[in-house]
Amino acid sequence: MITMVAMAAAAMALAQKAAPVPADGAEVTERVAQASSVGSLLYAFDRAAWVNSDALTAQVPQDHLKGLGGYIVEIAEAGVLRVTYYRGAAATADVLFVVDVRDGEVVRSELLTHPVRLLPAQASLARAREIAVERARERNYKPCTSAPFNTVVLPSRDNGPVAVYLLSAQKTADTWPMGGNYRVIVAPDGAVSASRPYSVGCLNVTRPHLPAGAKPVGFIVSHLLDPTPTEVHVFASFSMHSPVFVTTPDKRIWKVEGRTITLDEEASKGR
Repeated sequence: MITMVAMAAAAMALAQKAAPVPADGAEVTERVAQASSVGSLLYAFDRAAWVNSDALTAQVPQDHLKGLGGYIVEIAEAGVLRVTYYRGAAATADVLFVVDVRDGEVVRSELLTHPVRLLPAQASLARAREIAVERARERNYKPCTSAPFNTVVLPSRDNGPVAVYLLSAQKTADTWPMGGNYRVIVAPDGAVSASRPYSVGCLNVTRPHLPAGAKPVGFIVSHLLDPTPTEVHVFASFSMHSPVFVTTPDKRIWKVEGRTITLDEEASKGR
């Protein structure tokens, strides 16, 4: 999938540019484009891990799941995301289970019967996840639901920084957490070069009860930390299967629909 490779390149560029860009002119366009690409990638990686949970529980004996260290997602080939589950700490982790996902469906799975160490590039991603989780503890980053964070580790470019996202997990079908989401940038030497929250508090968005056949136009949220919508809003729109209208500190209103981000000029004028 060529677009997946392009999105990965944008994510890697974002990781190497941890500082926010100013909110004017071409740099706004760049910020919006990055949010679109990275948010799409976040959703694809997160969904790849989610859809293989049935295969994991069906094929991996319960006692094998003890000591599960986590998983990493990589772009295996055009259109295929590979999810690798491992046991133990990143430095000495053994691969346990590998799943290939195409278009949101499991197309291959393999339970390894003999221990195989993570490849160096995979171990680097797993280590970045460990470092990000430790940074979350240090900064008292908390999810906005009772479940642990979902983690998404985006691959680096040319052995550069790795972006790790800590996302609040959805607990019920019709409610989505818009707060409790964070990004940690891990440098090649293992140092945290930057970290940030995406909200100042918790906010749960719930689908309203509507008459039969009615569908909400979208969901509206305020965002105080950036001049434009972020990759988290793109991720949310994909997850909700609905537009998300984002109000920013300059009183503008943006429409996020999947990976498409547009400024709602008329609505912004009315504010």
